[in-house]
Amino acid sequence: QCAGPRDRDQRVSNNFLILEERPLKKLTIILCLALTAMSVLLAPVSAMPAGTATISIQEKTFTHKEAGVTFELPKGWKAKPDGEVITVSTADDSLQMVFWVPDEDSFDAAVKDLDKELDKTIKNIKTTDKGTSDTHNGMPHFSTGGTGEVNGATIQWNVDVLAAKKVVIILTFAAPGVVEKHAEEAVQFIGSIKKTP
Repeated sequence: QCAGPRDRDQRVSNNFLILEERPLKKLTIILCLALTAMSVLLAPVSAMPAGTATISIQEKTFTHKEAGVTFELPKGWKAKPDGEVITVSTADDSLQMVFWVPDEDSFDAAVKDLDKELDKTIKNIKTTDKGTSDTHNGMPHFSTGGTGEVNGATIQWNVDVLAAKKVVIILTFAAPGVVEKHAEEAVQFIGSIKKTP
């Protein structure tokens, strides 16, 4: 397990997860699209059209086969598989997590290259959590987070790196203050991430 509930709540309020897929070009495109969509959501919810609908996937348990992890969605959350990338979001899309397997083969190499990957999408990055190494459900785990800008909008982000069957990166992002709104659900979701047998 990761740290106790108190540490998880703090990690959830300071960080975000996202996992993406293999070719780096496609990952960058997916991250850009997800973060662009996120910037639209930074406007007040009341400004959104009343008829806006969301589509939820009924299945609650998902597996990222290449990475070798499985997770269960909290009630109302949705997941969108796109090749080897899975994007998980809250019902209102205000918090998003992207799962992907990086090109780096080792856990240490993936952690070392995180800054380069984040710089491709997030501008004016400020790291507020210098990084924590521990284990999560028996898997080596590294987590860091901070703030930045995407298309001129301020976001909070968190990156988690897990060593499962392969290394998997989870990038989480949202507008400031949104993580706290979904903290309980996020802790439930993070706790459900496990290595597949």
